[in-house]
Amino acid sequence: MAITLNTGRQDLKVAYVDINLADVATGVDQDAIKMPAGNYVIVSGQVYTSEAWNSTSSDVISVGDDDAYNTYLNAASIAGTGIDDLVPTGVVGDGDITVRWVSGGGTPTTGISRLAIQYYMLGRADSTFG
Repeated sequence: MAITLNTGRQDLKVAYVDINLADVATGVDQDAIKMPAGNYVIVSGQVYTSEAWNSTSSDVISVGDDDAYNTYLNAASIAGTGIDDLVPTGVVGDGDITVRWVSGGGTPTTGISRLAIQYYMLGRADSTFG
């Protein structure tokens, strides 16, 4: 039996959202990126924190979907600036991307992060080759 060749080709899609302290509540899953209807696979992504979240030194963010709050990133520290890579697992998603910020306590006054993802849609082709 031979492999059936797939001549369809698709460009990776990119989506991002800025997450500001004023837009989230601690411990609550919030929709962050609306995904197209149908099945998708995230191949890469990151959370870039440009302004530290300052409630304490233990502020964290998780990135997930309808299946779990931490499908792609689990409790990454955002108490300082920097980049945390998502851990795509080949999971076929079918819901929107969510984020969950958990405050370490105190009364935060600052915090800005950007969530960016690259993904492709199953069963879609932008062009063909072969």
